[in-house]
Formats: sequence, C-alpha cells, structure tokens
Amino acid sequence: MAKRFAISVVLLTVGRLGQPAPSRADALRQLVETERQFARTATETGIRDSFLEFFAPNAVALVPDPQPAVERLRARPSRSFADAELTWEPRAGDVAAGVDLGWMTGPSTYVDHAAGAPPSYGNYLSIWRRQADGVWRVYLDIGTTVPQPAPFAPGFSAVRPARPWARGRDRDAPRSLAVAERTLNARILAIGLARAYGSVVAPVGSRLHRQGAMPQVGRDAIVAWLQKQGARWAPRTLAAEVASSGDLAYSYGAYISDRNRGGYVRVWARDATGRWWLMADVAPPEQPANGRQ
Repeated sequence: MAKRFAISVVLLTVGRLGQPAPSRADALRQLVETERQFARTATETGIRDSFLEFFAPNAVALVPDPQPAVERLRARPSRSFADAELTWEPRAGDVAAGVDLGWMTGPSTYVDHAAGAPPSYGNYLSIWRRQADGVWRVYLDIGTTVPQPAPFAPGFSAVRPARPWARGRDRDAPRSLAVAERTLNARILAIGLARAYGSVVAPVGSRLHRQGAMPQVGRDAIVAWLQKQGARWAPRTLAAEVASSGDLAYSYGAYISDRNRGGYVRVWARDATGRWWLMADVAPPEQPANGRQ
C-alpha cells in the first residue's frame, strides 16, 4: 500500500502475487478487457454497484483530499442505468513490465435521465493494481468534465516512452521517482507550471486533463495551454508507488492555487536511461481553500 511520500515511495513486490504473471502484452489486453467489462457491468447494475465490484478494497478517492473510495461509494444510493447512465471506453494507457500496475484513460458520457438533463462529457483516468489472485482492480479513479466528447485515436493505444526502461527490478527506482516529484514541484513554485511541465512531460502521447477543458496531448500542446492559463500552484506530494519492474509509477498530491485548493494524479514512465517522464497529469475540480468535501 502507498505510504506518505515524505516517508517513502513504495516499490510493489512481485512475490505478493499468487498467480503466474502473464506477459506484458497479455496483461495489457487483460486490463483493457477488464475496463470494458467494468463499463458493461455499469449498464447492468448501475454506477455505484459496478464501482464497488471493480474497485480495490483500499481504493482512494481525491475529492480533492484523499479519502477511502469504497466507504464513499457505500454511502451513496444505488441508481439503475435507466435512471443514471454512465458509459466509457478505455482508449489509451499501459501496464508495467512487472504486470502489477497499470493505467487507463478514455472518454465518458453521463446522462441523468431522472433529471431530464442533457449529456455531459468527461475524460477519466484510472490507476489499476493487479491483485494477489491475478485480477485487476481500480486503486484510484479521477475524471474531469470536457465541453464536448474527448477525442482519441481509433482503437486502443499503448502510451510509453519510445525506449522504455527494460532492465527489470531496480531498488533505486523509488528514490529516483521521489527526486523527479520533488524537482517538478519545486520548479512549479520557482518558474511556473508551463516551464516546469515542459521539462518533464513526454514529447509524444503525454496528457494533461483539467476541469472544463479539452485534454491536451503532447508536450507542445500541454505547454502552450499552460502558458495561456497563467495559473500558479503550490503543490505537495502525498503518496506515490512504483511498479516492481521500476518502469511505471503514479503519484498523487494536493496544491493551493490563489484562493482555491485541489488535488492531482500523475502517471510517470521511465525510459532506458533511467529518466522519469510525465505521461499523464490530472487535476479534478478545485474547491475554496477553506472548503471541505
């Protein structure tokens, strides 16, 4: 389980998995199909009950503070698909070479039929862990609204560095990820979001999701969009975890922006030289700095 970032970045352990590990390609196919099964289940049992089925027991929700996701879901009423319709499709993501950690993103559509509301569109990102029985379950799920359906390339695209880390387990990976996180947050404070992100987002395939805005894909688009926004963040990391193979990781944290506060989730991938690249960065809706949810 991920611990406070100030203590350590956790390295997942292959030995805890009780089932033989599939190949990376097979594991990615399994995860994509699990996500699709998750979406199909939502049409049968509704949002709340399908989420309870596919979320890990220790899943985290950022609202924007980290809270137990399952506890929050159980507190909600169950609604049928005919009443509250949520559909989505995995279109991009990856799994670690150690096949214990993965991430998915894609477009979503929500229709509240009971309220007679028009469709609202979203772009989700989910962090998945492979459980001891070999089943993939959601550890963290975060979404943003978009003004129109989020565009993706046809089919499903694996998103990873052109030359990914392939040297296997590396005990230095948590330390190097901690350095990457600390450096990015320090640079955000010192030189602003656009310049700081420009130094770490992957040139191709990287994603920036912000509430109410279309997703920005690729370094050039991300930097240009951040330059136009002019927002200022004071971020701090709360937790992070690295795959056992040392090539994929996620982190989440909190930030203060003017009089608002929010949370973020980042997906990191490591290249053949050992450098960490930011592949995805998502921030849910902000709240007043003195607010609670």
